[in-house]
Amino acid sequence: MAIISFWGIQHGLGVTSSTAATAALIGMEYQVRSLVSQPQWSDNTLQRIFQKTIQHQNPQGFQTSGGLDALERAVRSGRFERESVKNNSLILVPDRLDILKGTTKANRGQFDDASEVINLIYQKATEYYDLVLLDLHSGRNSPVVLEALNQSNLIVVCLSQNINVLERFFLQREQQPEAFQNKSFVILLSQYDEDSKFKVKNICNKYRYKGPVFTMPYNTSFKDHSNDGEIQSFFRRNQQLTKFHPNRFFIEESRKLALHILNESGINTQVKQISGKGA
Repeated sequence: MAIISFWGIQHGLGVTSSTAATAALIGMEYQVRSLVSQPQWSDNTLQRIFQKTIQHQNPQGFQTSGGLDALERAVRSGRFERESVKNNSLILVPDRLDILKGTTKANRGQFDDASEVINLIYQKATEYYDLVLLDLHSGRNSPVVLEALNQSNLIVVCLSQNINVLERFFLQREQQPEAFQNKSFVILLSQYDEDSKFKVKNICNKYRYKGPVFTMPYNTSFKDHSNDGEIQSFFRRNQQLTKFHPNRFFIEESRKLALHILNESGINTQVKQISGKGA
């Protein structure tokens, strides 16, 4: 149904971790068929964050799943079908969340040249999945990124509370990809520090911005679980928290972003929400 692209104006803005967190939370709390993928050359960080779950859920197909490269070959040979993406993906949450491995191409030029086919694959994936969540390469120097932004239903722009990053985005609009002229987008302040003077309200006032802004707070436990390849375990353990639990703010803010994405994608969250979710 919808393609949601996570993108940053530069590296180091938590794009991959934010994509992973959102996918993991939606997969845990909503009966929605979602696909998460990282269409980047020479980067498999997203896959490593889910590593323990991938190994547990796919004991036979962990090393053999075709991924993005196999689907590209299927498109070029005319063998691509409605469930081809599903059949070449790995299970994270049965019937709710899959991950499509990225490219193993040794040459970046070959990857960039395949931009049209790669984005056709993700567009076709929406015929099977309700949500396709993409972790895009930061910046605008890749045709794969620019085409993905152009076909996205919603763009999640990852920023930080760093003044240089904020000014670059808000004051240098001419540097933004053309997709921002006609695509819906939201701002996500990743690794958010609620004690900083650059809070959401102050940032919006400073730059006279009235659009939606979400946060992904910095959280040590989340970082540790991500580094250990156990992000799914983090969300399972923190599904129901007491009022003053140190992870509560992170979970609450992550849920706000997930809910917005689902609503913007036309998904009835009241119907699709899995009972038993706690705050």
